[in-house]
Amino acid sequence: MRELLRDYFDGGVSRRGFFRHLVAAGLTASAARSVLEAAESGGLDAAQPASSGAYRQSGTGGDLLLEQIKAAGTKYLFANPGSVETPFYDAMTDRPEVQLIMGLHEGVVIAMADGYNKVSQKPALVNVHAVAGTGQIGGQLFNANRDGSAIVITAGLNDTTTYSDDLHLAPAPGSTQIDINEQFTKLSWEVRSGASAAVATRRAFKLAGTAPGGPVYVAFSRASMAEKVTGEIWPAETFLIDARPRPAADKLERLARWLIEAERPAVIFGDEISRTNAQGRAVELCELLGLVAATGQQAFGNFPTFHPQYVGGVRASRPFPFGGHDLVVQFGARDPGGGSVPRQIRSPERYAAVGLDTSMLGRTQPLDLAIVADVSVALEELIDAVQSLATKERLATIREARLSAITPAVAEARARREAASRENFATSPIHPDRLDYELNKGIDPHAIVAMENLTGPTNFMRFGFREDEKMRLRSNGTALGWGVGAAIGAQLADPDRQVVLSIGDGSVMFSASGFWTMARYDIPVLTVVWNNRNYQTVRRGFHSYGGRMAETGQYHGMYLGDPDIDFAGLAASQGVKGQRVTSAGDLEAAIRTGVEETRAGRPYLLDVAISTSGGGAESTWHRKFSLAAQRRTA
Repeated sequence: MRELLRDYFDGGVSRRGFFRHLVAAGLTASAARSVLEAAESGGLDAAQPASSGAYRQSGTGGDLLLEQIKAAGTKYLFANPGSVETPFYDAMTDRPEVQLIMGLHEGVVIAMADGYNKVSQKPALVNVHAVAGTGQIGGQLFNANRDGSAIVITAGLNDTTTYSDDLHLAPAPGSTQIDINEQFTKLSWEVRSGASAAVATRRAFKLAGTAPGGPVYVAFSRASMAEKVTGEIWPAETFLIDARPRPAADKLERLARWLIEAERPAVIFGDEISRTNAQGRAVELCELLGLVAATGQQAFGNFPTFHPQYVGGVRASRPFPFGGHDLVVQFGARDPGGGSVPRQIRSPERYAAVGLDTSMLGRTQPLDLAIVADVSVALEELIDAVQSLATKERLATIREARLSAITPAVAEARARREAASRENFATSPIHPDRLDYELNKGIDPHAIVAMENLTGPTNFMRFGFREDEKMRLRSNGTALGWGVGAAIGAQLADPDRQVVLSIGDGSVMFSASGFWTMARYDIPVLTVVWNNRNYQTVRRGFHSYGGRMAETGQYHGMYLGDPDIDFAGLAASQGVKGQRVTSAGDLEAAIRTGVEETRAGRPYLLDVAISTSGGGAESTWHRKFSLAAQRRTA
């Protein structure tokens, strides 16, 4: 580089020739222009790339922002563009490496980024429109924050502190744009200088992606994006942090002894297991010691659901292996509980937790031992510690004694569930158990299943992480409108793997504009709508309250018929083909058609009419009202 610059300054190489040499050396056209401009304005030293791989970029603040985004390894921008962000999008014109994935509503855009991050394990990038778009993302930003999803959200800012106090699409005087959603982010701030664009972007990616992850929000003033500046661009490896702290050795040895000596131990696995790709080590530990394996609240499938030691959730009041444990250990999991401090899990003897997110440790459970560490590293070293503390013969004896009580009980419980489910297979309308069975059978064994059907059963769905198991995705936040966007993001993150969206009819209507995105970009998601014409989760809650609604069967705002929603028609209006299924006998063929369509690279939708279940299931009541009938005639 230095010799090439010297030749250029000495007149041995023309401006055009210098530019061509830079491009031939691997620089992008925009980076080559920046080096050339820096050379002409600042001489030899100004144009020299840093030894770290950093280089100087000249242009607008938008140019710096996009150049740093590209250097961070970003492949997709999930966005709904607006005019306040004009300099940002103008900078994209010469940077085709960053592909725009456009959504028609900002909430769907955030859900796309959430699904992308969950599957790719890379920070996702979003751009939303000024103060209005920032407000629109609230529900899905809540979901992303709840799950610790690494998302960098950028927005334009009409700056009332610099210009008029009554700007269009600007924060109200005395307020800032970050006030809107700050509680749902890891950090939020505003940038008013174009020279800060690159460093602010690096900071955002670093914070979002460093475990425990979470959304980060940065608003860039329009003036900063249009300002002519020069700044440094750094490669991703110089600012993205792969944090994997090891556990304290003395604490880990204590935990190993407890697991060996306990009579009825159980482990609860949470999302840090999937975030650190530690599922294999989780299985290895459980099989080594014959442990009860359970999961709590989770956005992933952190343990294989058909494993002979997997019990689902645990509760102290239930008999062993489903409860009655003398040792419970959480690995990367939230403490149980929600509305009040729970007493159903706390064992009378020992409770331990291992994880990196200290905000999730000991929130509702007093801990006898807490280990702050990367769970993948902790599991690896814990397995080594167990094997060093006990002989193979002793471990085999411990394992066999525990499994003699665990595996028969788990197998019997699973057989009972499946038998009860099969009794519903011939009912009409289609029972959810039949749809669950046919869907598991008909889609790829290793498919990704994004789930937003909150009461849908999964008794037959084989979730896990191995080649013959499906990847489970959901949102712990449960703010409706996640599923369609999340499935899009998941498919973009793993384009060669089948993605199936399993979604309730009520949830679809929060995010139906996402079908347009599927059609525009040929994103071949198979969408299965579980259509019971009901907000079933809420109706069950209304019924369990036991008041006048339960007495009368009148559940306000729960029935979604009259008129019925034509989901196949709704998808077709946006370019996605589909069909309605009303008979259980047609399910297998319909799913086969959907799978064939998606394998051919086309999204497809199945609108499956299913029965309702739970309290108030038969109610179709809604209070009749007609505005037309209230009008005065001319």
